[in-house]
This record gives sequence, structure tokens and C-alpha cells, in this order.
Amino acid sequence: MSKRKRLSRDERLAIVRDRAKGVSPKALAQKFDVTERTIYYTLRTEKERRRDASTRTKTVSVTLTPEELQKFDALISRLNINNRSDALRRLIQSANGIFQPDDHLASELQGFRAALNRVGNNVTQIAMRLNEAKNKGIAPVFGVQSLNQIKALSTFVLDFADQVDLLARRRVEHITLRARAELKELADGAE
Repeated sequence: MSKRKRLSRDERLAIVRDRAKGVSPKALAQKFDVTERTIYYTLRTEKERRRDASTRTKTVSVTLTPEELQKFDALISRLNINNRSDALRRLIQSANGIFQPDDHLASELQGFRAALNRVGNNVTQIAMRLNEAKNKGIAPVFGVQSLNQIKALSTFVLDFADQVDLLARRRVEHITLRARAELKELADGAE
């Protein structure tokens, strides 16, 4: 085992460069007369330092309508953020929490799907009764009970559509509130 030695800044950078070229940690440890553990620690520390120093190497672009950009600028202006890049960066960093699958929404939609299947079955039954009567050449039995059943089905379908719309609006509102909170946090942190 090599004796303890403090690596210089140039040596640490050389380790990162050589490792990126594929040199093994064992070979690096021998070359710089340190332990493999020191190599791993150096690589991790340098990675964290670069991240913390905000070394950014990737670009994200997005195309917006003039109205969308105007709304975004108005929002970040209200939050005292003067830089679109900082606002977008903050949203991207927090997106992991915002864009996660919504278990509540999924379970609600699963319930809606089951209810819609029941409605479909009822409509199929009504159509079959009407077809049977037509095929037999008799007037279809369409009494008050059938009329009430169709009214109930149409009411259900309209209520169903309203519930799905409300559920979607709540989800959008939740995401909007989270995004605004992240932008506000960015604005507060910039002071």
C-alpha cells in the first residue's frame, strides 16, 4: 500500500482526464503513488466540484408561440427572475417531482374505465333488444323503463365527462402550483 500523499490540483485533473480516456483506477493509483480508494474519491470529488461550480455542457432548446413566451416572461418577471435560463434550469431540476406518474389520477381513471365499460354493456343490451325485435318483425318494446334507462345512461356519460375534465384540470393546477413554487424558490434564492 502506498503511503499517504496529498494530490495537487494538476494531479487531480490529470487523474480525471486519464480515467476519461479509459485508464484503470489501479493503474492510476500506481502512477500517482496513491491508493485506489484515493482515485475513486478524487473522481467523485471532482465530479461534485464541477457540478457545484455549475459547469454546464448541455443545451436545451424549446420552440414557443409568442403568446407562450409572453406568459412565461410575465410569470418570471412577477417572481423577480430576470433570466429565462435560470428559470428553466430550476424547472428542469425540479421536474423529477412534478412529472412523476400520478397514482391518484391513475386509480381514478381506472374506476372511470370500469364505469364506462358498464355503460357500454348497457347500451349493447338495449341495441340487442331493439335488433331482436326488428329481426322478428315486431315493434320493439320501448317503454318507460327503456326510456328511463337511456336517460340514466346519457346522464352518466355527461357526468363522466365532467368528472374527467375536473380531474384533468386539478392535475394541471397542481403542476402549475408546483412549477410556480419552484420558480419562487429560485427567485428567493437569487437575493
